[in-house]
Amino acid sequence: MVIEISKYGINDIENKLNLFCLFPFQPVEKRRTYARLSRRQSSTPDIPRPSYVDVGGDEHGRTFGVVLDTSGSMDKKLLAKALGTIASYSVARDVPAVRVVFCDASAYDAGYMVPEEIAETVKVKGRGGTLLQSGIDLLENATDFPKNGPILIITDGECDRLIVKRKHAFLLPKGKHLPFIPKGDLFRID
Repeated sequence: MVIEISKYGINDIENKLNLFCLFPFQPVEKRRTYARLSRRQSSTPDIPRPSYVDVGGDEHGRTFGVVLDTSGSMDKKLLAKALGTIASYSVARDVPAVRVVFCDASAYDAGYMVPEEIAETVKVKGRGGTLLQSGIDLLENATDFPKNGPILIITDGECDRLIVKRKHAFLLPKGKHLPFIPKGDLFRID
């Protein structure tokens, strides 16, 4: 199943979801340089202005994992909102890539995805039952995922009890509830 995110629109992450406290990625440090001058000036073209460049080297730990419930109970609109949330948060916090795992009765690892790719068109695998624990285990045991990388679990609440050893949060639609008391933070989307 292919979902067009642009058809449903991307959520404004700063208003809809306050993940900034949960996944505290520091802003990317930029420095001014005259090596390549800025072209963003029109009022005083004779005065050289510096451009801003990334210092770099801080991107290794700037990622998080997403376990996305793709069971039959999640409709297309909710999946599009969830993917839009992932994309807009990643762009807002300069996260270069997000590890995405689709889960229904088993886990489907989509690997690292760049936010622009998530915001366009995503081929969602699944649409069966709901067993999210296999996706969480896949992320926690992955050798190419940071040991302290946080996990965002997006579901409609129709799942079994989950055991998550890392820092994590749940994202549910309004009006839905988890069948257990979550240990991580709980956020809602419209």
